[in-house]
Amino acid sequence: MGQRTIMQGLVSRIAIGVFGLLTVAMLLLAIFDEHGTLAVRQRRLEREKLQQEIDKAAEENEALHRNIQDLRHNPKAIERIAREEQKLVKQGEIILELPETPDKKDQPAEKDSSPRHK
Repeated sequence: MGQRTIMQGLVSRIAIGVFGLLTVAMLLLAIFDEHGTLAVRQRRLEREKLQQEIDKAAEENEALHRNIQDLRHNPKAIERIAREEQKLVKQGEIILELPETPDKKDQPAEKDSSPRHK
């Protein structure tokens, strides 16, 4: 009977070990498989990014649509575009264009020309 009990214990331990390994394998597949948790999370992040891009494009589309309607029906909008983008002027107007001033960080540092005391 002693040997039979040992065999039954050994078989049950092997069965538990196999069950444990299968459980671990299933968990790893659930996490790392192409349809697993990590892949689903990555797809969700991609979907959110695409939705943000779609929302941004829709806002730009709406702004362009409003601009088109404004240009079709508002003479002042046409005049503004003609003046700002095409640099057109009314007869008798004079336009003065000043050169752009460079940023201070783009200018070279001024040298101190005062004499130094030692």
